Amino acid sequence: MPESDDRIAISFVRQPSDHVAVMQETGRRFTARRAVSRYGKLGWALLLAIGCGAGVPALFYFLRNDLFIPIFELPASIDTGDIAFIWLVPTLILYVVLVPYFRWLAARRLAAMQSRIRPNITITVVITPEGASWNTQASSMWLAWSEIQDIGRRNDRIEFDLESFVTYIPVSAFADQAEQDAAFARILGFWRAANPVQP
Repeated sequence: MPESDDRIAISFVRQPSDHVAVMQETGRRFTARRAVSRYGKLGWALLLAIGCGAGVPALFYFLRNDLFIPIFELPASIDTGDIAFIWLVPTLILYVVLVPYFRWLAARRLAAMQSRIRPNITITVVITPEGASWNTQASSMWLAWSEIQDIGRRNDRIEFDLESFVTYIPVSAFADQAEQDAAFARILGFWRAANPVQP
């Protein structure tokens, strides 16, 4: 696309797999932003460890006295260690069954997400000192630099972080690494010029 000192124009063909990958990674990053502090996580981990340490023996004591001995008529000499071993078998079976199921379910959800995104849509990104626009034949989105909180490269993409979503330019938009490096440097230059004080 034609370029000048105050304009960059980049075109790419949107692929559902790229779009869904950005959505998933953005969700994880945004969740991490709202997560509790490191000390809060440590406190919760400590409470969880204490709870498990106290709860597991209590569970096995209950299973021994109220389930296995009176209902299954196991001998009273059985101790909680034996109960733990007995409990381990169905737990492992459940794990072996559930792990493949959840993997299959995740793959199915991913395929469903990708199927809802129209493939092979050409998007042209026009970047100027005032902001950037993402344009297709059917839609256009304009973002002023003040709306963009951060710009970075993740997984070979140039990503533009806003408060509630992320837009991007994939690696497929560039002929090679040098071209992407040059475009990224110019984009950062425009953004930093419009936002001179960055946290």
